[in-house]
Amino acid sequence: MTTLAQIAQNKKQQARAAFIDAAWAGTTPDRLAELASDAGIEPAAADAIIARIAEARADMHSAGDVVRLRRAATKTKAHADATRSQAEAQIAKLESEADAASFDAENAQRELNAAESAARRVLAVYDEGLLPASRVPKEVLALMERREHERKASEAEATKCAAFNHRNSIRDDVERLERDLRNLPISRDRKEQEARLKDEIERAKTALAAAETRLTDAERAYAKARKGL
Repeated sequence: MTTLAQIAQNKKQQARAAFIDAAWAGTTPDRLAELASDAGIEPAAADAIIARIAEARADMHSAGDVVRLRRAATKTKAHADATRSQAEAQIAKLESEADAASFDAENAQRELNAAESAARRVLAVYDEGLLPASRVPKEVLALMERREHERKASEAEATKCAAFNHRNSIRDDVERLERDLRNLPISRDRKEQEARLKDEIERAKTALAAAETRLTDAERAYAKARKGL
């Protein structure tokens, strides 16, 4: 025989099940409150159950995409792996080509160095007077011309440096004389000293102008000589 306690427990379980079904069905809050009361569920506990059901409903929606997303992820990973393999193969190919090009460049440089060394040795024989000019190879003639251009460029640079230093020296003289004139002390022969300094300044300025011209000419000559290299 079923006891009253068992009957009450069964009704409570049935009421709880009805509350849960109503929560899943999206029943209005007022109705859910009534069902929760029938099932003996406290309001806070009822709110917690409703929140859990809402979370579960969202999870069920996401879970429905598992198969589709798994296929998409598998396809995307396969594409990524294939792309990586292709990229690695291309990188390996490019590295191989770069190594080969570097090797070729090193060989070419070694051959050039050897040829230039041989040309310099032939030029040394020519300088010693042991090689007639008519027998000098054209490549060595080109080396001779370059050496001559380098010599002229070196001389032009030395001339430019000398002109630069000379110009600076004269400019310093002009500045010194002008400073002496400004600081000339008062004396009985002040006018004579002033006239002498002014004459020296004029001569120094004339020399400075000439030095500036020589420096300009030297700079142009050096630039021209450098173009021949």
